[in-house]
Amino acid sequence: MTTATKAGSDKIDGIEVAPLLPAEACDKADARALLIWWNALPRDGGTIPEWRTVDPVRLLPWMGWITLYDVVDGGRDIRYRLVGSRIAEQAGIDLTGRLVSQGVYVATPKLLLEHFRRLGERALPTWTNRVMETQHGLTITHDRIWLPFRRGGDSVELWLLYVCRLESNSDRLDVARLAGLAQRHPETGLVPVTLNPAALLRA
Repeated sequence: MTTATKAGSDKIDGIEVAPLLPAEACDKADARALLIWWNALPRDGGTIPEWRTVDPVRLLPWMGWITLYDVVDGGRDIRYRLVGSRIAEQAGIDLTGRLVSQGVYVATPKLLLEHFRRLGERALPTWTNRVMETQHGLTITHDRIWLPFRRGGDSVELWLLYVCRLESNSDRLDVARLAGLAQRHPETGLVPVTLNPAALLRA
């Protein structure tokens, strides 16, 4: 996995790497409620909760906008364990079961793998907040909460991503239509971003 140089402009494939911020610094009500839920989970003597202790029913308030990622081979790759239904619907493709190295919704595989490498170094609830311009000229604030989980071991083996609610009627996933990223994976044919008509990306 390629490590980006952090001196100066911190970019991979020409895209700036999102800074990792403490999740508790996010002031969105839905994000705060999710963090309260995570903090209340049993730890079994560790600092990171076990995924097996999670009751999926308790995730209903955030359902549809959650994606689960499995850490593969200590971080060599990441697998989409489960993609939220609203995310898959608006993106026009469900990547559940596929590896990040094969294709991603936003940015490029190399960028997302580096993002997970940095998340793994922190192993803490994390907030990413970015102002991004879409291919159609829309500028939106994209807030995401990343929560770590164990799955029988001592290290982070699963990440839960929650895409926070927007406070406007902007395209939630039109951020995936960033220009200039139309290269396809040679084996799967997947593009690293979704390139659907805008009507399919409306919330």
